Amino acid sequence: MKILQLFSDWKWTGPAEPVVSLCEALSKEGVDITIAYRKTPIDFPERTVEKEVRSRGIKNYEGFRLNRYFSLKDWLFDQGAIRSYCMKNKVDIVHTNLSHDHFTALFSLGYGKKRPIIVRTDHKRDGMPPNMFMRWAMAKTDGLVTYSKRIMDRDMGSFHIPGERTCIIPPGIKLYNGPLRDIKGRFGIRPEEKVIGVIGRLKPDRGYDLILKAFKIVRSGMDNVKLLIMGRSSQIEKSIKQPLAQLGIERDVILAGYIIDDYFSVISSFDVFVMMRAGSDGTARALREVMSMGVPPVVSDSGMLPELVNDGIDGFVVQPHEDLLAERLRQILTDDILRASLGVRAREKAIKQWDYSIQAKKILGFYERLLVNRERH
Repeated sequence: MKILQLFSDWKWTGPAEPVVSLCEALSKEGVDITIAYRKTPIDFPERTVEKEVRSRGIKNYEGFRLNRYFSLKDWLFDQGAIRSYCMKNKVDIVHTNLSHDHFTALFSLGYGKKRPIIVRTDHKRDGMPPNMFMRWAMAKTDGLVTYSKRIMDRDMGSFHIPGERTCIIPPGIKLYNGPLRDIKGRFGIRPEEKVIGVIGRLKPDRGYDLILKAFKIVRSGMDNVKLLIMGRSSQIEKSIKQPLAQLGIERDVILAGYIIDDYFSVISSFDVFVMMRAGSDGTARALREVMSMGVPPVVSDSGMLPELVNDGIDGFVVQPHEDLLAERLRQILTDDILRASLGVRAREKAIKQWDYSIQAKKILGFYERLLVNRERH
């Protein structure tokens, strides 16, 4: 079985990490898999798909342009290049991940029975848009993969996909086992102070207004608590700074910015983590990374979040209201035994359920099923 993964981006965005890590895990299972991505077009100091693929030693191909920002020249080039590559290398499955590479593969490979099987992973937080273009594309697509039952149900309803052409895989995560530093002093946090952590793009639609209101309620009854927000956005003035000024809690909220080197050390300083809405990719990687470090979360009942957190078992799920959120945060912060037990179970879940080898085995079985079904028909 030969598999070609397409990823029409170079940035290390939400969908990039699960795609690259799945390729790595499938390679370790002995699968002949190649990932093709858009080459980094500029000198970029931070992580990129290209850097990660090369550092992990994953088989790759850089002969496509995969420009998600439409360029007729690049698109026409890829039409011939993808078709030629698949014929020359006898590719069995082309696995697409973004709408650009999905549509490009469909147009390039045609619709005959001899073309490779085409699979799409839906990385969207709210499912793929049920417009006429996506309905056409999904009707020509052989298999659909999601990380969430809720998203799969939505997509199946939108595109009338039969169940035998679908696969729900658990989200994967790479456990961090490296060194950790005590970084509280760096942010002016006293050793005895509790820390509520937030990670994400600081955009207005992520529920930060609710988090800040809830923190003010918690802070009104506790002297030894800080809110640490890790992330960045050009919209930070609207999403964070203006609400902070209005609520009058600037002294107790730390804007840590975008952190790379000490990322997991910052996470290790959290006593509790809060997320009201996942990013556009929907799999809430930051939430899963925090849980893998043994930090209990409080999340809303939005999107995939209630599928990742078992309410009362490894964290809490609340309806999006500041009083309800504040109560759960206060409960975890003031109960050392509860906080520890939730954290232990959160880490156990990450270890047992979110291993990429589990994901790889499940999707490999799905590939084999698709190939067998095509032979039968």
